Amino acid sequence: MKIPFIAWLLQGLPEAIGIAAVMYAVAGYGLPWRSILPTGLIFGVFFYLIRWLPIAFGINTLFNFLFTILVFKKVTSCNLAVAIRSGITALVTVVAGEILFVQFVIFASGFKLEDIYSHIWMRVLAGWPNVVLLLLVAVVSNKIFNRRMGKGAGQAGEY
Repeated sequence: MKIPFIAWLLQGLPEAIGIAAVMYAVAGYGLPWRSILPTGLIFGVFFYLIRWLPIAFGINTLFNFLFTILVFKKVTSCNLAVAIRSGITALVTVVAGEILFVQFVIFASGFKLEDIYSHIWMRVLAGWPNVVLLLLVAVVSNKIFNRRMGKGAGQAGEY
């Protein structure tokens, strides 16, 4: 499914940055925004381009998941298990958030899913709760994983 550029810019790109933030936090690297932003931008551009390919819906999710793991492993030099754990956490967060928030928007607005996706601004608004959820999960994970690793929240990773 192709995504309009403005929807990608206003919702898809922030979501990709949120995915990167969750992965960094869960891996125990803290929230180094100077690394998270370019990593999220790489994720976002790839996610956008993969949506333009004529492939089945679930396949793009698999490609995106594998890409995030490989890029994260490369940019952080972490081991593969940490990259996979971080990627799974981000993926589960995105899927759970989309299921919950899209259903809520459908219920609250009375629109059908097709109506939401056909109106650009409704599509962007429906996706923003997921962006907020990702950033919230990143902040909470950062506190949990850094405390567990004895690093004090905000002191892990590079800045």
